[in-house]
Amino acid sequence: MSSKLQNLYQRTVLEHCRSPRNFHAMDEPDRVAEGFNPLCGDKVTVYLRTPGTEGLRRGGEDVPSSNEGETPSLPFHIAEISFEAAGCAICLASASMMTELLDGETADHAKQQAEKVLEAFKPGVENGLGDLGEIVALGSVRSYPSRIRCVTLPWKTFTAALDGDPNTVSTE
Repeated sequence: MSSKLQNLYQRTVLEHCRSPRNFHAMDEPDRVAEGFNPLCGDKVTVYLRTPGTEGLRRGGEDVPSSNEGETPSLPFHIAEISFEAAGCAICLASASMMTELLDGETADHAKQQAEKVLEAFKPGVENGLGDLGEIVALGSVRSYPSRIRCVTLPWKTFTAALDGDPNTVSTE
C-alpha cells in the first residue's frame, strides 16, 4: 500500500475517532446489545430503532421466513442506529463507520454487511472490504492481529442487537 493511501486511511480512522458519528445513547431503543473486549478494555453499546418489530420473536431466535426452505428473513429496517463506547481509537472509528454504513438499511442487508466485515477480518483473509466505503480504512489493522478484536467488537455487538441476543458480546 502506498504511503499516500496509508496516510489517507489513518486520517479517516482518526477523524471517526475524534468526531464519532451517531455517538449517543438512544431513548427507548427497540433493540440494544453490549459488547466487551477484555484484552484492551473496549466497551460498546449498540442501540437500534427498528419500526415494525413489535411481536417478533427475540432472544436469538430467527424470524420465520414466508416460504419453507428459505433463509429466515428480518422483515424490518434500521430507522436509527447509535452507539456508546469507551475504548481505543480503532474501536471508536469502527463503530462510527458502522453506524454510517448501516443506518437506514434493511435488517437483512445490514446483517449481510456485518457478516462481510467480520469475515474480512478472519485470519488469512486479505480482501473483502472494497465495497464497504470508508471501512476499507480499517483493513490495515490486519497487520496487527491483537487489534482485530477492536475492529470487530462493534460489528459483533450490532449483530447481537439485531438478533435480540440478551448476552454481553465478548471478543474472547
